[in-house]
Amino acid sequence: MKKYEFRELKGDEIFEPSDICVSVPFTQAGFYGDWQKTLGRTVRRFLINKNGETVTYFQLVKYPLIFKKSYLYIPYGPVTKDFSEDLLKSLKEELKKIAKSENAVFVRLDFTPAIHNDSHTKTLSKIFYKAPIYTYKAAYFQPRAEWFLDLTKTEDEILKEMHEKTRYSIRLAEKKGIKIEIISSDFTQYFETFYEIMSTTSLRNGFHLHSREYYKKVFQNLKSENSYLSISKFDDKILSIYLVIHYGGIANYVYGCSSNEHRELAPTYLAHWKAIQHSKSLGATAYNFGGISFGEVYKKINMDSLTTFKKKFGGYEVIHSDFYDVIVEPFWYHLYNFRKLIKNK
Repeated sequence: MKKYEFRELKGDEIFEPSDICVSVPFTQAGFYGDWQKTLGRTVRRFLINKNGETVTYFQLVKYPLIFKKSYLYIPYGPVTKDFSEDLLKSLKEELKKIAKSENAVFVRLDFTPAIHNDSHTKTLSKIFYKAPIYTYKAAYFQPRAEWFLDLTKTEDEILKEMHEKTRYSIRLAEKKGIKIEIISSDFTQYFETFYEIMSTTSLRNGFHLHSREYYKKVFQNLKSENSYLSISKFDDKILSIYLVIHYGGIANYVYGCSSNEHRELAPTYLAHWKAIQHSKSLGATAYNFGGISFGEVYKKINMDSLTTFKKKFGGYEVIHSDFYDVIVEPFWYHLYNFRKLIKNK
């Protein structure tokens, strides 16, 4: 087996996985890990070197389970350019050591670039345990499918490829007096309004929110250089707020909420369109609308209307890797999976 050097980064050491892979999801960016730390979660970052060259980055986050157990998750990572069997075997052994030091039952891997190559999939399945699909849905696991829009096209081309009803809704919102503000500083002044409208949105659409403190910490840690809000207003009343974060050349729509008022004026369509235009002006090559329906994974959540809304802007589907697990404590791991199975029936 080839020798690989694992090194944990400390303090303010630079962690930049985009050095080895373009379009890295922002969940493997250093600032995302810093968000998690403000919520009291353990975050650890590692490099893997071969012959003095960094071939893999990964940032893992620790989440609690019952009886003081935990699991570790590498959201859309490890980020690697080496899928050799030697590296993967070395990675497994190192992750076992890390998990034991954190009293973790298992480690969940979520590789970037996404693995759809048959030979790589075969190798992964030989080394790691392929997670059952009924364990995919959880508050902290990233979606398996997302909807992207190509921003290298002209604005006219983007508009032309939208569904006609989307173009109509954008024009309607403009005609009826919906105004959009792009905010890239003083984010916290909008937090109370955001959370109030987010609560309304969750009730209307039937999804669960993170805690208020979670969203507050996110707003407190947003940076002007890579974040902005697209806010729609009518008669100076805020109707919707979208949070967009840039990383790795991708503009990521992270959170969004909309009021029950004046929905007939289509403020959400114009807010997204202005966000798309702004992201394009900042040099982003793609706009990521976020998660969409994906087979059996989200069968207990009605994402059809949200998925349809996103797809009507035009674009393409991005499918992420399957989940693979490193099992450290088999009894607790299978108990965790059994609980997931029962909840999904």
